[in-house]
Amino acid sequence: MSSTKIEIHRFGEKLRRLRQSRGMTLKGLAASLGYTSHGHISEIEVGKKTPTAGFSLAVAKFFRVSIDTLLNDNLDISITVKQMEKRTLNALVPLADRKPSDNEIERFRLIISTYQDGTGMLANSDGTTLPGWRDFERCTALAFSGLGSESKDIFDVRLPDPGRIGVYYGISCKMRRELSRIDRYGRVTIELSNSARKFWNHLNTKGLDQGNYKQNAPLVGQALLELVTQWHHVASFEQKGNVDLSKSFYFTLSWNKQGLYQLHQFPLDLPDPRHLTWTFPTYEKDGTSSQGNHLRGDDETGTIIEWYGESGGQLKYYPRVADAVWESSRFKLEPLPSDLEHGIIHKAETYFPQQWAAVQQSELY
Repeated sequence: MSSTKIEIHRFGEKLRRLRQSRGMTLKGLAASLGYTSHGHISEIEVGKKTPTAGFSLAVAKFFRVSIDTLLNDNLDISITVKQMEKRTLNALVPLADRKPSDNEIERFRLIISTYQDGTGMLANSDGTTLPGWRDFERCTALAFSGLGSESKDIFDVRLPDPGRIGVYYGISCKMRRELSRIDRYGRVTIELSNSARKFWNHLNTKGLDQGNYKQNAPLVGQALLELVTQWHHVASFEQKGNVDLSKSFYFTLSWNKQGLYQLHQFPLDLPDPRHLTWTFPTYEKDGTSSQGNHLRGDDETGTIIEWYGESGGQLKYYPRVADAVWESSRFKLEPLPSDLEHGIIHKAETYFPQQWAAVQQSELY
């Protein structure tokens, strides 16, 4: 179709049929689209109000239908089919609705490379730094237009859904220097949590403590994964939160000493604990067998869960790379320009030139 004006034909009737085919009430649809009441949508359905282009895009995205399904040729909207399709694509949330573009990944790489200037969490002996886990969270928010929590939230970054006001997709960011594990075992390392106190409190509610937990490995494993799942649901719609769990995910950054980095995306769904073999492995030392303190959960492919309940409380998850939703190519950080000053001191001087000059001048007297 040429780029001429198109109009919507019987949009309200189509909207009503779509809604009813999903068994949704007007109130339910309004809430899903981010409206506090359903009056506006009701008037669109009966033809009293004209839907905007933005509303049409939101409806198409929510019901996962094409714009052509909704639009025909009688109701005036000054936007072309090509423009509508472009806006529909732009409304898709990276990582939640689609794979990130090459430009988005390059933007991420360049942003995270800036943390070599002394502001990164990991220090090098030469005064430079490397990005750490908090830097990874901030870069993810910046690169993909998300909101960083800057706290110990279960989701470190939330991506807004442009079609539903106040609705987000949660990203749980995990960074580990475990790229070598991918090479050796084909698995990514995700530390789900290291909250020993919360884990033990939950185990206590199941009648498990440090005196009997090693004799009940399957119950311990099930309780641990149950608690992590509960944390996710606290932020969900079902618990009056604002996170759509169906498109939320783990986002990992693995790296090695050689300076290689790689991103992976995994679903929030953890393996079914009932389908894992749970053990506290036995070790031999000086001819004597003793039961170890860390719990291991294995599936048919190997170890996928480990918990160190008495030595830090780390609960580690090792999903296979083959099960990733998406993975990036491996990359290196962009070297900082050698002909430019950089570092924290230089930033202070650049951002606050007058105040910095005054401080430096006062040092002379």
